[in-house]
Amino acid sequence: MKILFLTSSYFHPDDSERDALLSEFGDIQLTSAPSASYHINLLGDAQIIVGSAKPRDLIHATKLRWLQTPSSGVGQYLDKRLFANEDIILTNARGTYGPEIADHIMGMVIGFNHHLFCYHDQMKGQVWKGYVPQQDLSQSTILIIGFGDIGTNLAKRAKAHGLQTVVVKRSWAEKPAYVDELHTTGELDTLLGEADHVVLCAASTAETEHLMDAPRLALMKKTAYLYNVARGSLVDEAALIEALRRGQIAGSGLDVTTVEPLPPESPLWTLPNVLITPHASGLSYRNSHAIFNLFVENLRSYRSGTAMKNVVDFVRGY
Repeated sequence: MKILFLTSSYFHPDDSERDALLSEFGDIQLTSAPSASYHINLLGDAQIIVGSAKPRDLIHATKLRWLQTPSSGVGQYLDKRLFANEDIILTNARGTYGPEIADHIMGMVIGFNHHLFCYHDQMKGQVWKGYVPQQDLSQSTILIIGFGDIGTNLAKRAKAHGLQTVVVKRSWAEKPAYVDELHTTGELDTLLGEADHVVLCAASTAETEHLMDAPRLALMKKTAYLYNVARGSLVDEAALIEALRRGQIAGSGLDVTTVEPLPPESPLWTLPNVLITPHASGLSYRNSHAIFNLFVENLRSYRSGTAMKNVVDFVRGY
């Protein structure tokens, strides 16, 4: 069985992990290459690929039976016509990034609420000027859209900081103790006007494309902030830029954008009420090991014919 690792900052098994894999599965042939610069010929013999292959290259992976992505979002792989074989198994890395991304979001929330980014800019001019937060976090409401691994971890942290924690998810479920209110997506429009911090954690699907468009941005408070750690497709970026310019909302923290890397000419780079991070919210030392362990567990299941974790439904998109 031939396995191809496409390594990156998110997935880079060390020598001990590779040795353990080869020791447990004596019949596999393991090849590695950087995901940013692999040769397309490497895909031809691979039965399993772990990593971020370019979607346009997958048609050349004629022996591929299973693709394990190092990301939770798999929108770029949902068209089965990309693959040479229709019976492809697609698994994602859901469950490996939640704590880190939730911490990243809370850092943004606290940074905006306490003017930390403003203070950092003032240092360049040696400006000694203080600002009173508009309200304490304990007086604020956070609206979390999407309640998977990231949304769950964020809700726990937000509640620990004293925020009124409101969650919107696709279907109804029992409300956990660390959530104050739980609603379905049909109620989103009525909730946006109550939130001080709106966070997008939902999967990228046809239903969530431009979930935050101009009409929904207009429903937010002028003092509210929008955060996106899901995918750029969830936001109408042109509408967001206009809302930020007009002061229709207070600001935005974006770890993802419609085009990545964000083009130099994008106004988002220069808007004073925006914080851009380069799709880095999930980066940590732990994650590569967590993804590797997930893959090994799934490989055992794949070989034994038992249920695998994180199998993506091509129809639902996650």
